[in-house]
Amino acid sequence: MDPNLTAQESLSPAQSPKAGAPETRAAETVQPACLLADQNSGKQAGEKRVLCIWLPNWSIQRVQALEPRLASAPLLLSIRDARRGLIIAAANLAARAQGIQPGMRLSEATAVVDATVREHDPSEDLETLCQLVEQAQQFSPLVGLETLDKKRWAGRTQLHPEVILLDVSGIANLFGGELALLKSVAKWLSQQHYFGCLGLAGNVATAWAFANYATREARAGRPMYSLLPLPPELAPPSTADSDSQSAATSAPPPPPCRYYIASPETATDVLNRYPLAALRLEQATLDALQRLGIRNIGQLGQLPRDGMASRLGQPLLTRLDQLFGKIEESIITLHGQPDWSLEQTLEFPTQHHETIVEVVRQLNLELAKRLVKRGEGALRIVCRLDFVDTTPQLLQLGLFRPTNEAEHLQRLLVGQLEQHFRNQVAAPLGRVCLQATLTAPMKWRQSELFAVAEADNRQQMGRLIDTLSSRLGRAQVLRARVKRDVQPELAYTLEPLTGRRPDGTEQDALRKLSSRISRQRAEPSREDPLRRPTHLLSPAVPIEVRQHVPADINSIGHRGVAQSAPSVSEHRAPSSTAAAGTTPAWQFKYQGSWHTVVHSIGPERLESGWWRGPSARREYFRLTTTRGSWWWVYRDLKTNYWYLHGLFD
Repeated sequence: MDPNLTAQESLSPAQSPKAGAPETRAAETVQPACLLADQNSGKQAGEKRVLCIWLPNWSIQRVQALEPRLASAPLLLSIRDARRGLIIAAANLAARAQGIQPGMRLSEATAVVDATVREHDPSEDLETLCQLVEQAQQFSPLVGLETLDKKRWAGRTQLHPEVILLDVSGIANLFGGELALLKSVAKWLSQQHYFGCLGLAGNVATAWAFANYATREARAGRPMYSLLPLPPELAPPSTADSDSQSAATSAPPPPPCRYYIASPETATDVLNRYPLAALRLEQATLDALQRLGIRNIGQLGQLPRDGMASRLGQPLLTRLDQLFGKIEESIITLHGQPDWSLEQTLEFPTQHHETIVEVVRQLNLELAKRLVKRGEGALRIVCRLDFVDTTPQLLQLGLFRPTNEAEHLQRLLVGQLEQHFRNQVAAPLGRVCLQATLTAPMKWRQSELFAVAEADNRQQMGRLIDTLSSRLGRAQVLRARVKRDVQPELAYTLEPLTGRRPDGTEQDALRKLSSRISRQRAEPSREDPLRRPTHLLSPAVPIEVRQHVPADINSIGHRGVAQSAPSVSEHRAPSSTAAAGTTPAWQFKYQGSWHTVVHSIGPERLESGWWRGPSARREYFRLTTTRGSWWWVYRDLKTNYWYLHGLFD
């Protein structure tokens, strides 16, 4: 089995196996009777049960959920490698079907297939995944992400989490059983246009193995797992009623979620047939085992433990013991600690907006008091509204810097509530939960003798960013980051001011304001402010250019007569020459006025990479006009047209 094959590929209807094939993929369905032995598993009191949700090819799924039209055509996510340049970080199913694999050079991939290329944004992937973790608290109070090692696991193409873990011990009965719980989770994912592989077992390692590998492979028509398709009644609701969502219906929906319930009696036999990658091993360890002829977990278990520890390291034995439950592996949850979690159950459910706002205000005051007492500040707050007849709603609040001011938090929470009241149908509310899912120590500074305006401005800037992010959304409050690219309009990227680090914690956005320039670029020189304009026009504006001899000879200092310009309606570079004894002047027309050039610097030739498709070849000039203004223009070497691209303010 190809370890790089994602479950979404193996479950695609387009690649479903034919009857009589020697190997069948997980797209085949089995009779419900195959699950009868497992439906009553995990019923014993006190038995631990862990639900693992694997979101294959998560980076691609996130982008396609935002733009469903991209699912029907090849889509590539690129990232810059220090040694190889731009490479493929992820590719969707349509691109993989044409031979594109992660790790390929972008130039090689675009030469093979005509695909849409987007920049890979790991921070946004992690932020969206953490939001799903917070939403998954409707199924369990203990939810977290998989814990990664320092090096990438075999079978993974990225060193980023793709798995959500839930401790569902004793919770399945609240949903009508474990099978009903998995159906509810599958429906929740499908409604958000995500595809997931779910595994339910007695520990984290086993659930992870089932979610990642039970839905991938079957051998010789003999299923080694129980597989249920998503019933039609649990399919995502139609979105054809909305004009904004009608475009999404034209794109193929994600395949139904797949899930597997492990029976304690048969789990060991099933795990022994799984490949070694199900142990979450590094690629070097996996290669060493394969050189010894070890292909699956059952063969590995027959080796002497002392020899494995001395030759392959103790981590291999640790992973093996975790898989079979000999070593306990905990879930590192992302929700707030008990001290930062508050809830209020209403004696009588209400739809009265003022009452709901007052309940949230009281919970916020109590949370702020606890934060002040501990010297902590909230960086992320989640407010869950449990309605009587509808699904719970989450209000997620990300903050620019730690704060424990009740008034500031209340203003942000009320703004979120107002948006909810405008966009959602009124329903009786039975309970409100408020928790600070991420906190940080408050930074106390000694007061200065003289008032410093900069410190006050930074405080006000932080509050402004919090308010705007709360009202408009995190993805709407951005900052520009310099990116190494020759093409000026592509030499920057926009990223949210509130984000997360790779370990799942909040970014120190305060440093983003104080950082002068990206570390990927050399320190600026004295000539840099003169080389690039302070105002870049997007897109560049076509201009007319002509060579002109002024009628007023005193304006130039030489005698001459006015000379008509060549054809400028096509914006082509003039090629006429002035009459003998005259000094022609270059002019360009912008916003209905002609500007005369008295000094120019250039040309500076810029060319884009050929792997992006049609290359851009330009000659840039810095111009000074008689009015004292500076301009940045270029001539397209392919069309010979002139454009205004920037101004020096």
